[in-house]
Amino acid sequence: MEMSESLRFTFNSLFLELKQLRSLQKDIIFQMRKLARSERYRRTVDLLKSVPGIGIQTAIRPALEWGEMSRFKTKEAFSAFLGLIPSDYSTGEQDHKGHITWQGNGQVRSWLVECAWLAIRHDPVLLEKYQRVVSHCGSGKKAIVAVARKLALRLRAMLLSGQPYQVGLIECAKT
Repeated sequence: MEMSESLRFTFNSLFLELKQLRSLQKDIIFQMRKLARSERYRRTVDLLKSVPGIGIQTAIRPALEWGEMSRFKTKEAFSAFLGLIPSDYSTGEQDHKGHITWQGNGQVRSWLVECAWLAIRHDPVLLEKYQRVVSHCGSGKKAIVAVARKLALRLRAMLLSGQPYQVGLIECAKT
């Protein structure tokens, strides 16, 4: 295909940049996998991989982001850290709950929502939670955020107890 010299230069520059980005991506994935196999993160990553739909590359993200679960004294503190609790606009006798607070890392919240979509396909308890919230508020988006919060709390309980994820578990340990 014929093209001007400047256009050819531009295409070649863009292809070179794409090649460099792919190489960098490959190096980052290699380092993430290496980190996931390290003594410090291996147990956490193995526990997170026991969740349906979570692989090694997905498991290392929260392992790095959340750190030691024991630093979150309550499940409410962990939910607040993630930004998966409703904002509160209460005054006097009126109690108004708003959107989620958006605190914490947005990428982790997005990851949790993606995992929640997978989890409702494999875990009947989480599917029931989704259906219950949808029937109550009529919003699939709100429902999946509620499931993401429940999933996050299950992951916290799982990491604190050291026990692998159990599909269909109705109630996690009170921690």
